[in-house]
Amino acid sequence: MIATQSTALDVDRRDRLGWLAAVALFVGGDMVTTAGGLAVGAVESNPVALTAIETVGLWPAMLLLKATVLGLVGLLWACSAQRYRAAAPVTLACWGAAVVANNSLIVAEVAA
Repeated sequence: MIATQSTALDVDRRDRLGWLAAVALFVGGDMVTTAGGLAVGAVESNPVALTAIETVGLWPAMLLLKATVLGLVGLLWACSAQRYRAAAPVTLACWGAAVVANNSLIVAEVAA
């Protein structure tokens, strides 16, 4: 049997799917539903996000905040043992799904 040497940052299928879900939900989904909600009259309730939006504008603030969180979770992912690594992006994806669901409910309520 031939053994292959693994490197510290091997990315397996679970990692790729986790990161894809995290980016789609936490980044894309939250940004779209937040922008949609603000467009129909909802109010940002996160004080950090609200301050950033008021300071630099909606899209730059969201990109900066998302990049910061992705960077921190990416660091956690890189420092984790291989067998636990997928938990970092999957947790972020689950959080993103919850945020998208909450934002969608708020948009539906405000738009009605």
